Amino acid sequence: MIQLEEKLYTSTEVAEILGVSLRSVYRYLEENKLQAEVKTATGRHRFSKQNILDFLYPNGIDKPAVTLEEKKETLGQTKVTLDENIVEKDTNVEETNQDENVLETPEEEPIDWLAKFREAAKKFREESDEQPAAEAAVEPVTQPDEPKVVEVIEQEFVQETVTQFSEPVKPKEAVSNKYYYRSGLGGLKDIAQNIDKNSRTSFLDYAFTLNAGLSLFKPIKPFSMLHVYVRPNDLSFFEKTLALTPSEESNAQLCLLVSDDNAIYSGREELHGLFVVSKERLSHDIKTIGDGALSSEAQSVLG
Repeated sequence: MIQLEEKLYTSTEVAEILGVSLRSVYRYLEENKLQAEVKTATGRHRFSKQNILDFLYPNGIDKPAVTLEEKKETLGQTKVTLDENIVEKDTNVEETNQDENVLETPEEEPIDWLAKFREAAKKFREESDEQPAAEAAVEPVTQPDEPKVVEVIEQEFVQETVTQFSEPVKPKEAVSNKYYYRSGLGGLKDIAQNIDKNSRTSFLDYAFTLNAGLSLFKPIKPFSMLHVYVRPNDLSFFEKTLALTPSEESNAQLCLLVSDDNAIYSGREELHGLFVVSKERLSHDIKTIGDGALSSEAQSVLG
């Protein structure tokens, strides 16, 4: 039996003890295979010695104590296939803490929108004598109206390089409807995490653009709305899973840009665990539906 101290362990420590990734620990929690002794006010889990032993020895400790390393060696020698629902080696998941400028997924995961916003605000104050932008106030959710189609975008997509613009290129589909919402899930961080989680689970396409997209490339000033491309057939899915209610643009937290343009999704990039449109598409969107301040911030990244 593995020797443990009588104390509360963090998720990272449990992952090291079990020899698995953080993602596996979270999955065990969701499947009720692993129980947490306590859950902090910030949503972090803490595990007791007994929680870990109950997971390792679900039928009780009837056999002589065997260390975790001996258990691994025995399994290797007998060529027993490990149940990937119990032990999983995931080399694609980053288990170390990311920089404060990185968007963070729940509990010690690498993406923290709130920390990124604060870092961006700090940098902005250092580079300018102007008064820092105030945090966007959270206003009560107004009575929802029917989803409002605010604008139809139908423009030539100008592909750019770092140095200069090339000739206009007409995409297969460049028509996007803009729908504005507020979400019942909470702030921008929670909305972004759920967009990614639900899309991956259901194998759907999405890609962040404008402020949210640029913030994945570099720290920028705080902002109060996420812009994300989704396909027309997936609109109702996101409205349901994100607990969305229609809103005026001035009060919205989320703008869904509905488009079936395959070039948007095939050219997207994955940064810090989230999908963002290509630099060319991001530059196009900033120039066509963004504002001058965002365009200035994008110069160092997009040219």
